Amino acid sequence: MVFAGEGGVELLPADDGSTFVASFWRPLQFTKNEQVIAGRMECRAAAERAPMRATWADQSAIYKAEHQQGSLGDFTEIDTRTEANALSSRFDVLGRRRDPLRYEVRSYIAVRTGTQLVNLRETCQFLRDGQVARQNFFQYVDRHTSFVLALAAPAEADPAAATSLDTLTEIPS
Repeated sequence: MVFAGEGGVELLPADDGSTFVASFWRPLQFTKNEQVIAGRMECRAAAERAPMRATWADQSAIYKAEHQQGSLGDFTEIDTRTEANALSSRFDVLGRRRDPLRYEVRSYIAVRTGTQLVNLRETCQFLRDGQVARQNFFQYVDRHTSFVLALAAPAEADPAAATSLDTLTEIPS
């Protein structure tokens, strides 16, 4: 898996050895009433392989479980979006936190790779002074971050029926 962030990307150590974590930040310019205001976007992304499960396409259930367990703290949901196809499923949540006030986009992504899943999680926070009103922060995540998966060589005799390195899966954003 390759995480591409438009800015400085840093690979972070993970505790379990099977999860990969990257972080990056970049400056942004927000607008309010035609005025440009400086801000910052900080993202953290993690990827892991997991066994296939029947409910793989319902990424919103993972978010709901985290919310019910209280692991999201003071995160307040504002908007969501979902995109799915036969190979991938994505659920994005726009929300905000207080003290200090900041907006956040949480992305839950799963990609099928034969009998396994690649689970991707990304959290991007938007830090700025208090003058900036809520904006479409999804567009900043879409513009400045992306994931690319290079899948293993085909195990099947018919290369047209198998997933291969020639078949890169683009994760919708």
